Parts: sequence; C-alpha cells; structure tokens
Amino acid sequence: MPIWDFRFGDADDNRTSPYGTGWKSLIFANVLEFSYLKAALAFLILIVIPALLVGVAPSIILTYSRHTLGTVASVGRKPTLFLLLVLAVLIVLPLWGGRRFLSIGLDIFRHLHYTLVFPIFVALREVLRTVSERLPGMTFTQEHIHRRRRIATVFAALLLGVAGLALAMSVELSVGLKLVDAGRVAPWAVARAALGNAAMVFGFSTAASSAIWLWRELRVVEPVLDWPQPLQPAASLFRVAHLSDLHVVGERYGYRMETGTQGPQGNKCVFDAMERLAAIHASRPLHRVLVTGDITDAGTRAEWAEFIDLIEHFPELRSRMSLVPGNHDINIVDRTNTARPDLPWSVGKALRKLRFVFALDQIQGDRAHLVDRKSGSLGPSLSHYLREGERPKLLRALAEYGSVRGRLEIAKVWEAMFPLVEPAIEEQGYGVILLDSNAPSNHSLTNAIGVVSPTQLRALRSVLNGSRKSAWLILLHHQVVEYPVVGIRLQDRIGLALMNALDLLAAITPHAGRTVILHGHRHVDWVGITGKTVLCSAPSVTLGMQEYRGRFSIHEFRVSPTGGIQITANERVKVSPTIRSLDGLDRDRIQESA
Repeated sequence: MPIWDFRFGDADDNRTSPYGTGWKSLIFANVLEFSYLKAALAFLILIVIPALLVGVAPSIILTYSRHTLGTVASVGRKPTLFLLLVLAVLIVLPLWGGRRFLSIGLDIFRHLHYTLVFPIFVALREVLRTVSERLPGMTFTQEHIHRRRRIATVFAALLLGVAGLALAMSVELSVGLKLVDAGRVAPWAVARAALGNAAMVFGFSTAASSAIWLWRELRVVEPVLDWPQPLQPAASLFRVAHLSDLHVVGERYGYRMETGTQGPQGNKCVFDAMERLAAIHASRPLHRVLVTGDITDAGTRAEWAEFIDLIEHFPELRSRMSLVPGNHDINIVDRTNTARPDLPWSVGKALRKLRFVFALDQIQGDRAHLVDRKSGSLGPSLSHYLREGERPKLLRALAEYGSVRGRLEIAKVWEAMFPLVEPAIEEQGYGVILLDSNAPSNHSLTNAIGVVSPTQLRALRSVLNGSRKSAWLILLHHQVVEYPVVGIRLQDRIGLALMNALDLLAAITPHAGRTVILHGHRHVDWVGITGKTVLCSAPSVTLGMQEYRGRFSIHEFRVSPTGGIQITANERVKVSPTIRSLDGLDRDRIQESA
C-alpha cells in the first residue's frame, strides 16, 4: 500500500486557500512573495502618471494659449504668410483634436475615480453599514435593515464629500492652483505643480461625486426585500436555467483556488449539474441556460478546454447557453501565487480575455450582437465582428506568441464587445443583455471588485430606450444590491462589491417592469426585489456555504404583449447531497479505512 495517494492532493493544492493553510499563513506567504518592484511600476502607471496628466492640463492650456496669443500679436504687427499659416494651425489643431483629447482626458479622470474614489466610498459605506446593523434596538426586519443601511450610506457620502472639500481647500489655501509655463520651467517644477493641481481637482471631484451618490441614495426609497412568491402563480411561458460560478479546473484531480483540498476535486460536480439539467430539459424543455460568470477557476487555457469538452456532451444545453465573464475568468493573475501582481499591458491579462472571447464565439457567437456606440442600435454578431479585416490574424498572433499588436487588438475588442445583446426571438418575446462587471485589476487582492463601465451603461440605456415593448433578462457577474440579512462579513461586502451599482440601477429602474437582473459571484441562492426591479442571485454548483452549494435555479417567466415580464415560479435544484467525490475516490477511502 502506498504511503500517500497523489490523487488526494497535497499541501501545494492549498497554497492559495485560506481554508487549507489559514489566513495568517496565506498573508505571510503573500508578503514574502509579493513583487514590490512590479507593484511600484503599476502604481506609477495607474495612479501617478494619470494624476500628473490631470494636474498638468491647466499649465498646458495656459502655455498653448500664450503661444497662440503671441502669434496673433505678431501677425497684427507684421503679417506674413508663414505667421498666418502658424496661426491657422494653432487655431485648427484644438478644434480638430479637441474632442479627442477631451475624451482621453475624461477617460483618465474617470480611471482615477474608479481606482481611488469609488473603492474608498464603498469601504466607508460598508463599514458604517456594518456598524449600524450592530447598534442596539435592531428589529432585523428587512425594512429596518434597509433604513439603517440607507442612513449609513448618506453619512458615508457626507463624510467623503467633506473630506474631499477639506483636501481641495487645504491645497488651495496652502499653495493654490499652480499655472506655470510648461515650455519655460524645469520638468520637476511642472510635476510638483501638477501634483498639487491634481490633489485639488481630486478633492473637488470627490465632493461632487459624493453629492451625486447622496442624491441617488435619497431617490432609492424602496427597500430590498425577498421576492414575494405569488400564492396563485400565473401560467408560465418560458423556463430558464440559471447557473453560476462553476469554477471549472483544468486537471482531473485538480482543486479550486479558494477551498483547496477542503473543496471539490475535478469537474464531476459540474458534469453532474449538467447531467441533471439535461434530464430536466428532456422532461420539460428549457428556453435558455444562463451562466453568470466564473465559468473557470482561473481563466487558464486548460480550464477553458475542459469546459468546452464538457458541454460538448450536452448539445441541447450548449445551443441554449449564454455566458458572461466573472472575476475568476478575467482577473486571476496566477492561480498558484496570489502575491504576484500584473502589469496593465501583460500578456497574461490579454490572454485571459482572449480565451473568454474565443469561448463566447464558439458557444453564442452567432446569437450575440454588439451595440453600435453612435446610434445605439444593434450591430454585427460577435462571430462576424471577430472575423472582420485583420482581426483574426492579430488574435491568432496573440494566442500563439503574445504579440503586442494582438494585445492592443484584444483591448479594443473587449471595450467594443460589451454589452452584448441576444435580441428577442418573436415567439419568445424577450431578449438577453450581457454585461461585463469586472473592474480592471492587477492583483488578486482587488480581483473580485466590480464596476460596469460608463460606455456599457450608455449602450444599455440605448438598448432599453430603443425597445420599449421588449422584455429583457440582464446578466452580469456581480451582485447589484446587498442581501437583506445581517451578519454578512465585512470583507465580502467590500471586496466583492459592485462599486457603481447605483449607476446600474439608475439605468435599469425606468424599465423595471420589463427587466429582470440575474447574477452570481456571492454563491448565494436568493430572489428579491427593490421597487419593481427583480433580482435573481444564483448559488455555485461547486463552492459556497453548505446550504447553497451544489445547486442551481429554474426560473419561470410570463411576458405580456407590451413587454412586461413577471417571474411566476422559481425552483431550486439540488444536484447531490455532496460534491466531494470524484470517480469513486471517497468510496475508495472508506473501503481502505475499513
């Protein structure tokens, strides 16, 4: 008899699992293995340089204006053809490129807010919410939970706004807005002035953002409640399976990052879920199979190959399947080393996005359409878009040897791709909108935070406004509202949050009667409402608390001729009592111990 069976895993499978090694050991190992040089470079690129560009903008405008006025004065004193040409160029250049440069400037400014202001606000809000839920006199009804959370959010917005104003005013009173001639002074003087200006702009913009959050919070008067299941359900027309967080691994005996050897092994648990789903479909057909992110455990090539091979066994489910990306599909830098940071231009980040795009193309490329950003109408199918011009060649070059042009191309594809829209089929009466809710991340510490980009929100509004008689299922990975229960861990409330959830709700709420939001991420089985907006949270078939693990949902809908959509029934399907075993390994262990 061997001393140890390789199939059972070993300590190396617990390197990234707090359940296998403990939080203290995991943190200590991360501190030792962390690449501080790479992190400093990423901080310089993502924070310092954008801040310098924001702060130096007033000086650049001042310098450019002085040169233009000086040229005008020279033309007035002694007009020549050369001076007239120079003046014409100085005037036409900002008119021609001003919109483009303004767009770039706004993108840089927005990036700073998503990197700094939003996380600070979310952390402050959730700390105050947690404190409010522990104050004496709590009745624990969902209405009271909502009221206390709302008050905490208002206080968080006020505190952050005051802090932003204090920062801006302290800079203004101490050094003021520095406008220097960028063409005549030393670069270091310009840099110092730019950082001071950036701090002042950052402070005022934080105060303005806090005012917007406060206004939006005051507008959200409806509490988050459990879905009131109808006593006499109406007849259903459509049945949809909702799965999430499959966390497919790339090895037969592999374990998941989060749970290590304390969790399921291999992909038998996912196969069992698909097998159960196929049996349900055979007895009563499903219209769609929706998977809301974290299809893979770390977005590796082997994991995607395993997933594609797995669903090949279920062609009826595959033809109905729609996917959205999760943080584990896109943002995991290294599944064996959570201390390793990434750089914005790294080939690993580009490849993880490329793999998801290729999987999407294989599964739903003909059904999913891009949104034209100018008109707001539906554009080409994903399959057609990916095969335009030199794009296939560039994407193959990225896949084969990580080409730089391929990295730039996948960044363009990813920016243009979402939201994807699967339009309503006439006899079905509802369509599907697929959002990417993953915030750009360069380290495992922030990989699970979510944000829906402003360009996606604008396109989402265009689709909803342009189809006022259509019903929509809106899919994303991150949860949009916090569950109406107390005792949720603070690290989950901050580290797993969708930072601009209020922006997303503001875009969807006017169309609440004809939209349903479906998500995963938190491994929790829940259906709820806020106002008329219905939200469905799917558990994981592999991970999560024992009461939710190994489950998925079947939602039944009814769609009215005017585009209204109503959930008529919700069925929780449990795959098996345990998902630990693989190919009889547990049975072998029991026999050996006996």
